[in-house]
Amino acid sequence: MIDASLGASPFLIPALALILLATAVTAWLLHRRNGRVPAAPLGAAASGAAVLAATLSPLGTHAPAMRVCSLPSDLAASLFADQGLMNIALFVPSALFLTVATRRPVTVVAALALLSGAIEVAQALTPGMARACDASDFGANLLGALVGCLAGRAWSRRRADRTTPQATGHSRARDLRLGVIVSVCGGILLSAVALPALAFTASDARADQRPDAAQLAAAADAVRAFFGPEAVPTDVRYTPATERRPGRVDVSTGSGNITLAWPSREVTSGQLAAVVPEKASQARLTEGTARETGDAFAAKHFPWALRGSEAQVFAAGGPDQQAKVVQWRSRVDGVLMPMRLDVVIGADRKILSFAARNEHATDLPRATVTREQATAKARAVYPDARVTSSELMARLDNRGRWRVCWMVSLTPPAGMAPPTTTTGPGTASGRSASTGPTLFGLAFDAVTGDPFSGPTTPRA
Repeated sequence: MIDASLGASPFLIPALALILLATAVTAWLLHRRNGRVPAAPLGAAASGAAVLAATLSPLGTHAPAMRVCSLPSDLAASLFADQGLMNIALFVPSALFLTVATRRPVTVVAALALLSGAIEVAQALTPGMARACDASDFGANLLGALVGCLAGRAWSRRRADRTTPQATGHSRARDLRLGVIVSVCGGILLSAVALPALAFTASDARADQRPDAAQLAAAADAVRAFFGPEAVPTDVRYTPATERRPGRVDVSTGSGNITLAWPSREVTSGQLAAVVPEKASQARLTEGTARETGDAFAAKHFPWALRGSEAQVFAAGGPDQQAKVVQWRSRVDGVLMPMRLDVVIGADRKILSFAARNEHATDLPRATVTREQATAKARAVYPDARVTSSELMARLDNRGRWRVCWMVSLTPPAGMAPPTTTTGPGTASGRSASTGPTLFGLAFDAVTGDPFSGPTTPRA
């Protein structure tokens, strides 16, 4: 929560700076007036203000209220993940200083638990927050309050003197009664607000898949952009980056889903509408209409795809026989660039799905292997297969360098099973975009002629 809020909220750092300044000025004034500074009350006020600033600063001022509260299936793992540990640490100072100042640890724990619950409900119900309620955040805050109260109790015992007498049995009983009253009354009031207004959903996401505040804000922004201003995410999951793939944020809504690359926040794919089978009376979706619809969608969401690119329209196939695929590709000196946009348009002119990749190859070497030479190499590997196409394209090799390679697509002869997995350098397999036969491909470096090895070698 803390690190994501620092990066996502423009209000948090100024708010924390003001809190620090106000604390310093107050301490100076009290010292001048009384010759001493009441450290515990001042620390409690400053740390409490910091908690409110970190948890209630808006991350997306145009975001609607999420109205969802997630219940993690593995609470222990969530508590001790990075975000859980930060949420624990967030409440420790407030609990420590309040316990020292009031010498009522039970009441302090009850009050901070109520504060944490109120914060989670406020995050879910307040428009413009771009935050969601999460039960694991409440659990982490409660654990932090317990740790802080224990530390404050120990501190009070060590510094006990004539001005700080030890708590008596009567005061401890009074603390317990007050803590119970705060817990019961506050819990009833909070439940009366939260239960009718929030949808509680069980989440089976692992601890490392829980999105932080910045990812939730990006998900809310993307959902509004593609599904409308009133749309809200119903589930957000984060997949961390690996050596070969960037991080990914998968967002579900009641109408479809989208995926964002992380940390770039670029939307890379989406399922926006269900396929509606064509009606007999429905006007046919022409290539011109599909292109016009696709251009409007690309101009709104992916304007980079229209610059210096070529568009083609194909039949998509499937249950909606009129559906069309509009593809945008860019070539430089005859080399197919990695940038691409595919948009599937249904018979009802709605955008069904899309896939986007805004990536640019740099420092490409000049190809020396010809199309004929690459095709001959493919036939030498599979003499009985039929070459269906070949494409010169830019690809990343297994060392992360941009190279130019020939991708030769082949159709296997009758009785030959195409490779279903990568069987060696330069081999890839797949099914054609329509309902055609299974194809597989061989990739060759267009400079050396050797089989091409990369992180992935998808067919063109």
